[in-house]
Amino acid sequence: MASLRDIRRRIKGVKNIRQVTRAMNMIAAARLRRAQAKAESARPYAERLTTILQDVVSSGGALRHPLMAQRPVRRIALAVISADRGLCGAFNAGILREATRFYRAQTVPVDVIAVGRKARDHFLRLGANVVAHFPQPSRDVRLEEFLPISQRIISDYNAGQCDQVVVVSVRFISVLKSEPTVTPLLPLSPPAQADKPAGAAYEFEPVAEELLATLLPQYVEVLLYRSLVESLASEQAARMVAMQAATDSASEMIQALTREYNSARQTSITTALLEVVAGADALETK
Repeated sequence: MASLRDIRRRIKGVKNIRQVTRAMNMIAAARLRRAQAKAESARPYAERLTTILQDVVSSGGALRHPLMAQRPVRRIALAVISADRGLCGAFNAGILREATRFYRAQTVPVDVIAVGRKARDHFLRLGANVVAHFPQPSRDVRLEEFLPISQRIISDYNAGQCDQVVVVSVRFISVLKSEPTVTPLLPLSPPAQADKPAGAAYEFEPVAEELLATLLPQYVEVLLYRSLVESLASEQAARMVAMQAATDSASEMIQALTREYNSARQTSITTALLEVVAGADALETK
């Protein structure tokens, strides 16, 4: 049986851990509110840009652009968006599981573009060809952080270094629910035609081809930005839930150790009293 000193030491250690996990839970909750607001604000912009592309494609006839070019798939670029750190439950595990399943199912070479240290380390251990690594963007997801990622993806596709680009990220649904998704990014498919009144006509300045050349790279950037902010919101939600569970477990452990400590202390006191009584009886018999 552990001594009273050992039990006190364990209680103190668990209390210190609980203090850390409680602080991390509060920090994750504060960051989640900002990340969730960014994720929700990115959706209307992406939907509106999709509508504009629908108008351009429907009114411009047979338009062509390198990002819409369909080629035989001889090489795939796999962009995996993960976190730099752990302690966020099954967040990284879910992303890496889906990415690994896709990676192993391919019959053509796959180049990995890792966003976040966890994705890079995982695919390096698998022996994959990690052609680029980008650190996880900060919680503000600034332009200078995600723009190099989209530029690398677009330049590789335009240069013919890959024939298909797939993004693995986490889609934020709610604080308690998010799901890893495998999303084809390039080549871009023509947006579905929106229902318009008969005879609706549009005039563009500049011409539709020039407008499409500007909108399509921006569209790729918006899709990637949306994946990044939703992944960040999902990470903070997973971290908040994981730290709350760790705090609750630490509290339960403290209660169990406190009961063990009280029981051991009571046993030691009882033993000491019995020894005193036995010594007194021995003296009386002399």
